[in-house]
Amino acid sequence: MIRVARIQPGTIAADLDLPVGLAVLEINGHPIRDGLDLVFYAADESLEIRAEGPSGDPLVLEIEKGPDEPLGIVPEPDKVRRCTNACPFCFVKGNPKLEKLRPSLYVKDDDYRLSFLYGHYITLTNLRPEDWDRIFEQRLSPLYVSVHATDPDVRLAMLKNPRSARIEEDLDRLADGGIALHAQVVLCPEVNDGVVLQRTIDDLFTRGEAIRSLSIVPVGLTAYNAERAGRGLTEAECAAALEAIDEARSRALEGRGFGWCYAADELYLQAGREPPGSDYFDDQELASNGVGAISRLSETVRRGLDALPRLDGRRIAAITGTSMGPTLRRLAPEVEAATGARLEVAVAENTLYGPMVTTAGLLSGADHGAALERCDAFDVALFSADAINESGLFLDDLSVEDLASRFPGRQVLPSHDLVDALSDRARASS
Repeated sequence: MIRVARIQPGTIAADLDLPVGLAVLEINGHPIRDGLDLVFYAADESLEIRAEGPSGDPLVLEIEKGPDEPLGIVPEPDKVRRCTNACPFCFVKGNPKLEKLRPSLYVKDDDYRLSFLYGHYITLTNLRPEDWDRIFEQRLSPLYVSVHATDPDVRLAMLKNPRSARIEEDLDRLADGGIALHAQVVLCPEVNDGVVLQRTIDDLFTRGEAIRSLSIVPVGLTAYNAERAGRGLTEAECAAALEAIDEARSRALEGRGFGWCYAADELYLQAGREPPGSDYFDDQELASNGVGAISRLSETVRRGLDALPRLDGRRIAAITGTSMGPTLRRLAPEVEAATGARLEVAVAENTLYGPMVTTAGLLSGADHGAALERCDAFDVALFSADAINESGLFLDDLSVEDLASRFPGRQVLPSHDLVDALSDRARASS
């Protein structure tokens, strides 16, 4: 069953005045195990819902609705399926000690439901028979799978889980069941690069349309897992990986009409090369995996320049991580010309995870504060919206309000692409 956490206003559930705490037991005779079941079975146009009120009173609801009309029930969060692997490069294991960050950051999830709903990468090593049945029954496609290597011995060495060596069997099982997937390789030097990477690319490519894409991401080490996980890739190793990816892309472009195999931005940066433009990524939605984020930001800003308001004389600070810093500095003159404002890019080094972690979304509130202290006088400061959670808290639980209070009379605002925050600020002041 699931319990109702809240009701969305203006929906069927709101019209029925369903209470918070209501337990939804069945829909059309199907037991409701979690939020995914609720989404799946509530999609029908005719619903018979068996429920229990907060006090345990039985309740039966008969509902007729449009095919795309939401029910309006927001369930309590499901219990997350935990990871059973012991990868030495695990980023969760690269977190600081528990008392430094909020507990949710220490959850090692490997949940196929989150893979389908939100694009989380999973390893397939903790699936039970009933999980496989459900994936096929509910057509949970596409899934996002951390393959890392198709060589069973190499994958076993990386994941430390006996079940992990069956990756090719699992991939074939998904394909036979009509489930597509986006594959990922976290590239580790002298482990799954070189000939192992080439085998992985070939094995996945020959599976045809079942593998929609392959992303190659360099291993990300922090100050807390570098000793256990080994070293990062050298510039030459990154360049060799890019050569293998380019060969795979040429084959895919010729045979399928799209690139199929994609290198993460960080792989280009570590190879000393500029990441490619958005055409490289074929409109694949892989930015959450570090694939295409730089080109997407650049093109979003340039598309939005003509719509930016005049902000003559205003002073703007943009805080970012070391990987995005050069891109923002290249964009700054264009933003300044379009707005009349002065834009200062403040690159913050990560003191929470260490300098090897370069993305803006993993900067702490303290890192943002230190970067702003080094800035010249500013009227408004912008930072990556990925650096805070839904409650407006940074990784170290500093709130945006607390950060802004250190700079009285000035605004500190989250932004996805500079354009959004500057436009919103202009509308708010008009």
